[in-house]
Amino acid sequence: MAELKSMQLYSNVDRIYNELKELGYSDSDDLKVEDVSRFDSLHYHGVQAVDEAIQRFSIGKDTRVLDVGSGIGGPARYLAWKTGCHVTALEIQRENHDIGRDLTARCKLGERVQHVCGDIMDIDLGHDSYDLVTSWLVFCHIPDKKKVSQRCLEHLKPGGNMFVEDLFALRDLTEVSEDIQLNYFDLANVQDYKQHVTDSGFINVQVEDLTADWKEYVQQRFDTFVSSEERHVRVHGRPTYQALHSFYSSIVRLF
Repeated sequence: MAELKSMQLYSNVDRIYNELKELGYSDSDDLKVEDVSRFDSLHYHGVQAVDEAIQRFSIGKDTRVLDVGSGIGGPARYLAWKTGCHVTALEIQRENHDIGRDLTARCKLGERVQHVCGDIMDIDLGHDSYDLVTSWLVFCHIPDKKKVSQRCLEHLKPGGNMFVEDLFALRDLTEVSEDIQLNYFDLANVQDYKQHVTDSGFINVQVEDLTADWKEYVQQRFDTFVSSEERHVRVHGRPTYQALHSFYSSIVRLF
């Protein structure tokens, strides 16, 4: 966990409060999910990616979802707000967990979103308890893809599903090994990744390659970020800007 915290993306996660102040919120105001969701996702394409999961799995008010690696709770809150489902937001990093719980309370979603600080590799949230496990850009930090998939499967009801958006290796990554180490990635190739999930007990494992779309996304994210340097430094300060610049540029190099 300490290693993940040193990632530039996670070093200043409380920056979301700066963005909310820009929108006119005080530190104690109730929040609108549609405002918070502009800033609270750490994966690609924000709520658009969550909407895809909602549509693909027909998530509704009776669906129980386990979101593994929930960050500051963006996908969990959006799922609960958009569909009325119940979400357990599992996050290993205490600061992310605390911020997520605070934002959820201020969005008045505490009855639909339960925040839990823990590690999917050893926590027990109840076998056969969930209809769907979701995870966005988390398994890429976990070396044992088979075990993490097994742990997710144990929490699913019979006939349940898992939806994972993640990174995998398409080529030899020696030339970007420093970027991989800085971001604590453990990237399997797509064939091995799929086999690990299958070996864990999942059936009908399907893979969709989003490389072209994500490559364009991360480049546009970086370009937009740099073009708004003055604004970001004003809102967040130079150290936070530099940390995010370093992270966004390293991801561009990986693609």
